[in-house]
Amino acid sequence: MTDDDIPAPPWQRPAKAAKPIRRQLSRDAIVDAALGVLDKEGLDAVTMRRVGQELHTGAASLYVHVENKEELHHLLLDRVIADIPLEKPDPTRAVEQIKDFVRNSVRVMASHPGVSQIAMSGLPSGANAMRMMEYLLTLLRLAGMPDQVAAWAGDLLGDFIPAIALEQSFFRAAGITEESMAERIGQYRDYLASLPADRFPTLRLLADNMVAGNGNERFEFKLDVLLSGLLAVASR
Repeated sequence: MTDDDIPAPPWQRPAKAAKPIRRQLSRDAIVDAALGVLDKEGLDAVTMRRVGQELHTGAASLYVHVENKEELHHLLLDRVIADIPLEKPDPTRAVEQIKDFVRNSVRVMASHPGVSQIAMSGLPSGANAMRMMEYLLTLLRLAGMPDQVAAWAGDLLGDFIPAIALEQSFFRAAGITEESMAERIGQYRDYLASLPADRFPTLRLLADNMVAGNGNERFEFKLDVLLSGLLAVASR
């Protein structure tokens, strides 16, 4: 029998359970904890109180470093978009680099459900957001867009990216796979084709076209139309 197998005498108090080690509080540590809560529980769970629990401290301690929940959310957004890769701007490939930037931005945002909602809720102001905006506007100007068109194009793409990412994250959260989506789309196609011909002739006619293509093909179509339209406006 080892010492560990010997029961403690009744007059000896049991050892206290070890307390969780409190992490050094800082803005970075708070954002790291918030990101963990976001990925596990979603944006609604990212509150000062919940993040404080994750750090084994009270919400009041967080206010020393972060003003409020709104600021925390925007710090969280800035942390996530730091993962968007940026190529060195190339005047000979500016349009393709813009498309790559949009693709990568959607991928990164969609991988953290809730971040897209933050992006839609206010003006970006973090250091990484400024870096992304500088990069995108540089590419838009290299693609031949006048300054005003480039500025408004940046705003348009700033709406487009989180909207697409939000849709993708909804699908992931709902557990919708390519197979289940294909089944739903087939049912939707049959529904369109069953509509009364006298009232919905165009929907019936385009039923197959309405559901053609997979999600990536539709995304690339939207992106191509968006950039082609912006370049057409810029050439006027």
